[in-house]
Amino acid sequence: MLPDIKIAQINTFLTVAHCKNFRQAANILCRSQPAVSLAIKQLENLLGAALFNPERHGELSAFGIAFLPEAKALYKHYETAVHNGMSMAQGQSGSIKLGVLPSIAKTVLAHIMRDFLAQHPLVHLQVQDDNGDNLRDKILDGRIDLAISSIWQTENDLHHTNLCADRVGIVALKTHPWMQQVNDIDWEALSQEKLIRNGTTPLVENTPAQAFLSASTQVANMTSLVAMLEAGAGITTLPWMAFPKDSEELAFRLIEKPKIKRQIALLQSRRHQHMPVTKALEQIIINTFKNRSKYLESPTQLIT
Repeated sequence: MLPDIKIAQINTFLTVAHCKNFRQAANILCRSQPAVSLAIKQLENLLGAALFNPERHGELSAFGIAFLPEAKALYKHYETAVHNGMSMAQGQSGSIKLGVLPSIAKTVLAHIMRDFLAQHPLVHLQVQDDNGDNLRDKILDGRIDLAISSIWQTENDLHHTNLCADRVGIVALKTHPWMQQVNDIDWEALSQEKLIRNGTTPLVENTPAQAFLSASTQVANMTSLVAMLEAGAGITTLPWMAFPKDSEELAFRLIEKPKIKRQIALLQSRRHQHMPVTKALEQIIINTFKNRSKYLESPTQLIT
């Protein structure tokens, strides 16, 4: 069993070794010389050998010379560990895993990361983009700490903080007849068209747009979905934030009756403990969406 050596005893030894004088070391340590001598004696007893030459006060013994680099390394490790611990406790360092929807990754994520990393440059931030179902599972089993995701329903094991409501519309070629329609569009009238399902289609469940759930064609990958739409293969539904705004051939159109939205929320597990830095990231995410809230309802303003 190792002896119970205190870090203060190591610091006392290093100070005396540096000064080569017990009285001077005592002044630096703001202690009396007898107290310093006693601390050294106790450390020598714990280690089992003399650290200083008893005949030449303040001069290291052969053992003291050999032990000095070990003591320096130990004290340096102590300083580093304490500094890192305090930094993590204050939310200035540590690591955190954030999950986001692909549509969030393309729109709001850059603003979140810029503000967070500017305030917390020592934090190791890992970002994963995934669909809503996978993000939910990753939160529940602790693979990620926070997620910005759509929510289908509330769950006891998840804490939700609502961030914004994202409008759902139809997406097709700009030249498609429904995109040229001047009058309001009826969701149910679209059921006669060639419909395409995608990963966000469950948003229209129990709405007049439910026909999209029965579409014979389903495409999960956004790149493939865009390619099919640009080829004129049909019509799909997408939330505005997921609409590929870099496409020159596709158009997004809202249908007003009824308005269909997806709720974007910040998710975290009620069952897992979080590092202090998680709270800092949470607040930045909330503030980022709050500052952009005036753009989130209107697809013509969101990209400004």
